Amino acid sequence: MEEKMLPKNTRRSLNLTFDGLSYSVRTGILKKESRPLLTTVSGDFRVGELTAIMGPSGAGKSTLMNILAGFMVQTSGAVSVNGRPRDLVEFRRSSAYIMQDDNLEPLLTVEESIHIAANLKLDWNNYDKAQRVDQIIFALGLEACRHTRAAKLSGGQRKRLAIALELVNNPPVMFFDEPTSGLDSVTSKQCINLLRALAREGPRTIIMTIHQPSATLFDMLDHLYVIVEGLCVYTGGTKSILPYLAKHGLHCPTYHNLADFLMEICNGDYGNWNNKLVESIQNGKNNNWRSVSGEKIGWSINCQFRRGLSLQICEDNDDDVVTNKPGYYATGFLQQLYILFRRNMVKLSRDKVLTFTRLSMHCIIALIVGIIYYDIGEDAAFAIDNFNLIFFNLMFLMFCAFSATLITFPAAVPIVTREHFNRWYKLRSFYLANKFADLPIQIIAVSIYTLIVYFMTGQIPEGRRFVLLAIVSVAVSLVAQIIGVIVGTGMSVQNSVILGPLLIMPFVVFSGFFVHINDAPSYLQWLFHASFLKHGFESAMASMYGFDRRKMHCSDVYCHFVYPKKLMGEMGMMHVDYWFSMLILFILYVLLDMLAYITLRLRLKKLI
Repeated sequence: MEEKMLPKNTRRSLNLTFDGLSYSVRTGILKKESRPLLTTVSGDFRVGELTAIMGPSGAGKSTLMNILAGFMVQTSGAVSVNGRPRDLVEFRRSSAYIMQDDNLEPLLTVEESIHIAANLKLDWNNYDKAQRVDQIIFALGLEACRHTRAAKLSGGQRKRLAIALELVNNPPVMFFDEPTSGLDSVTSKQCINLLRALAREGPRTIIMTIHQPSATLFDMLDHLYVIVEGLCVYTGGTKSILPYLAKHGLHCPTYHNLADFLMEICNGDYGNWNNKLVESIQNGKNNNWRSVSGEKIGWSINCQFRRGLSLQICEDNDDDVVTNKPGYYATGFLQQLYILFRRNMVKLSRDKVLTFTRLSMHCIIALIVGIIYYDIGEDAAFAIDNFNLIFFNLMFLMFCAFSATLITFPAAVPIVTREHFNRWYKLRSFYLANKFADLPIQIIAVSIYTLIVYFMTGQIPEGRRFVLLAIVSVAVSLVAQIIGVIVGTGMSVQNSVILGPLLIMPFVVFSGFFVHINDAPSYLQWLFHASFLKHGFESAMASMYGFDRRKMHCSDVYCHFVYPKKLMGEMGMMHVDYWFSMLILFILYVLLDMLAYITLRLRLKKLI
């Protein structure tokens, strides 16, 4: 039955059931053995309940959560939605996954973050989006920190903001991985109370993982699903645990935290009861211990906005239901690109380390280099020094561009993991927006460096040659930048910092500066042609000494390289074609750019 044919109060209610779920991982790269994380577990997570998946460390809580959310694919078993086999693509449109790490944009304010989420996830007019943002800010108690950047929020405020971002399009199913992790007792209680209200108000299906809650938090749960070593030992209401355990001869001591007692049983402190409990609960199929949900809370976001108070009880209101348009994403590619580009520009304008420090560093190094090599560009007596200067410029720009993306781009991967999985945008929108936003900063930084060095070192005063040198400098930096993206995306930050220089240094070794291609062994000469720095170096030399440059001035008694062609011949660059080398750089950039995007997709392949 289509959604529009359903009754208004049930059209977005989703019951989630699973039967016989199993999941295993290989124990090694070469070994064929596998270790089971889940073993034929079953369960029924219902609408209007706050369900908590609980268990000791390594029990399989996160694995079960990831499978139910669609983050991982089970090796066997079935997941159903409202009694029908789950269509994973359709299910992702109706669910949201709030991970344990908030992964928020630290440089954006609360209001800006929610506005961006609304622009990406809602196909509404601007007025309705603004109203929606105000509703959520009031409802989740974020009004006091509306204009505070995410980096300065408290732990509880960060959790609420993470919920607010996914609540924009009102998903009927929400998953929370350890939502109380890192919070104090008061903030944890507020967080669980909020999740209960979300479950009752929709009604929504709210599923969370929790390690070992306090007695207060434990009593606030509607449904508990306890898992040990990949097997279910209990599923039902929290009020039913005492009689369930007493049935098996397990009695909780007086004044003892029931959650702690349950974890002690799971850890074997009272003997090996897990197999008996699994058999009694039929590994999650036995629902005899479920309790009826508490009184339905009629709190809604619209009600909250009208009253401007903390959680209030008011009449049911189903006008708040958000129905996305048929596409997998609420907005098109171009609109996503525009929104993400604007977001990145705001971030760059506020990121003093990435933007202003990078610009100032290029200026400072350019001044130092200009002082050292002052006014040597047109003097044939310093031709070799100028040759070294040109190579140093390219190497400096290469390492700056490479190092910047080596660290900064991987920092955005956790954010895109959350946003892309929750269907905010297409991956290519994110990739292109990052590229286009950073491109002006990179071009400006390289151009400023080239301009300062060019005039301080007294290079030939021809506008065409300066433009040609600036073009090749920008091209080399962009190729190095995209290599940094590949390395940073494909590795962890620690590995990329350690192995990154190792991967970029071959381009320097085979650049033709240290060893000419004719002096290298024949079986290594092909590596020179694969070095983008070689093509950039040749183009830079051609821009300064090619294009029929006239005889240079000599300040000494004898200058060996008074004729530019002689210098180019001595360096093995007599037949260099500037535009051909630039074409090679352009082709390399396009190929590496495609590889960088593929690397990012492979890293997020479970989400696509």
